[in-house]
Amino acid sequence: MVTVCHVLLGASYRGCTFMLRMVQYIIHLTLLRLGPDLSQGDEKLLSDIPTDLRATEKAFSLDDKTTILAVCPNPDCHFTYEPSFQGDSPIPIYPDTCNHLEFRGGRKCGTPLLKPQRRNGHTIQVPTKRFVVFSFKDWLGGLLSRSGFEEKMDNAWAPSTDRLIPLKEMKDIFDAEILQNFEGFDGQHFSAGGEEGRYVFSLCVDHFNPLGNKQAGKKKSNGLISLVCLNLPPEMRYKPENMFLFGIIPGPNEPPLACLNHYLRPLVDMLLEFWFTGIRFSRTYAYYYGRVVRCALICVVCDLPGARKINGFASFGHTQMCAMCHCTRRQHDSVNDSFATLGMRRTNEEIRNSAQLYLDAADEKERNEAVQNSGIRWSELLRLPYFNPSCFVVVDAMHNLFLGLVEEHFDILGIRMNIKSVSTPSIIIDIPVESINKLNKHERKSLNRLIKMLEAPIKKELKSQNGYDIYLKRLSALHRAALELLCVSVGAPLNLNPNHFNKRKLNKLDFIHAILTWVSASIDTFVIVRRLLDLCSD
Repeated sequence: MVTVCHVLLGASYRGCTFMLRMVQYIIHLTLLRLGPDLSQGDEKLLSDIPTDLRATEKAFSLDDKTTILAVCPNPDCHFTYEPSFQGDSPIPIYPDTCNHLEFRGGRKCGTPLLKPQRRNGHTIQVPTKRFVVFSFKDWLGGLLSRSGFEEKMDNAWAPSTDRLIPLKEMKDIFDAEILQNFEGFDGQHFSAGGEEGRYVFSLCVDHFNPLGNKQAGKKKSNGLISLVCLNLPPEMRYKPENMFLFGIIPGPNEPPLACLNHYLRPLVDMLLEFWFTGIRFSRTYAYYYGRVVRCALICVVCDLPGARKINGFASFGHTQMCAMCHCTRRQHDSVNDSFATLGMRRTNEEIRNSAQLYLDAADEKERNEAVQNSGIRWSELLRLPYFNPSCFVVVDAMHNLFLGLVEEHFDILGIRMNIKSVSTPSIIIDIPVESINKLNKHERKSLNRLIKMLEAPIKKELKSQNGYDIYLKRLSALHRAALELLCVSVGAPLNLNPNHFNKRKLNKLDFIHAILTWVSASIDTFVIVRRLLDLCSD
């Protein structure tokens, strides 16, 4: 009853604790009707009633299963250790110090891992730095217990197995060549598992500032490791309740380069078990007597720096900056036409051989030489026998398409076009130079951004309230002097808001509304004049 009130009706922890204690008290009063002395069985009955809501949730297995890993606090190590248990004791046991060897025959790290902590009057040793990981088996079992999910996940393979000729237009990842030809451990197509469940996943690792992304704020960074089941329909995959959070990489800074492998290692161990032997679930929603499930990691979706670290590629500033081919960055070249000199495509075997050289290096110098020659480091994902780093790293749609960073990423890689395309502005803005010189450096920068923004074709966006609000927010970040100068120069209509009648001078919001109103009206006039001029010239 109390669990239902908390989970379904949203009762608070405090309210649920009150209900548990009242239930215990009512039963106690009922038992006292038989006499003032309670029997041993009645005493046990009362003591078995939990007084904490967390105990009831544990009885129903509502909490996700987690494991706390000890992380080496050395900023250059980050090695992780899983706990061990002695008998039935719930107290985890960890090594006292980090015994990780970065190089064979080298020195152990030796950094202390534990610190004393008082719990219930006892002193125990707990990890100084912790990494909490969630159970992939437990999460997948919960996903397969939902109504209709298993059927949709199994039906995702139907287009891949029924199609003989690949489509020219791909609408989903199952239309791509990789999954069309993806083989399982037995050499057959991965979907040919009979009664087994065969599911594929994508991996994302991204870092964020838990204190907020403020330019003048503190610089902290935590990492998030998550998996998405690609067998779910596209409209269901990225809902938070359908995604698997493996763990959050502790801060305050990102782990350096190959140290990210220590956080991926337990995840790879889980995926290896799902690949070779599979996991048998005793019961799913569609299979009353249970079924075996096998899973595979088919792609990695990250931003540009994250994809390099996770897959073992060197930074985008390396001479071999491409993860797919051997085009190289040429030194002191303002216009890098690398695409004109594309080399051979990188292969899975070549990348694995280069990564093995990095792993087998005797010291840091030898590793640096290996990275300099190949641009490849070791990645824990290479332990997956089917993982092909030359094909499984996909374009990050969020950053490249939705945020429009394709051009910026090419600029980071040093790839530029020889001839810049000249586009005709949608509107012409001319401000006298002497007026611009009266602005300070920051105000002139705001004015340049404002002119560039308004000369772009934004009329369609301004027609909708959502688009208008977007540009209202963008202009609010500019300096007031720049907005006022543009209004005066172009003669934008300054219609006072009735709420501002008592104010002696206009504020920034008045200038913004005037500019957006002027742009909406001026674009139509400008287009008509330009067409008339074109007709006259013809």
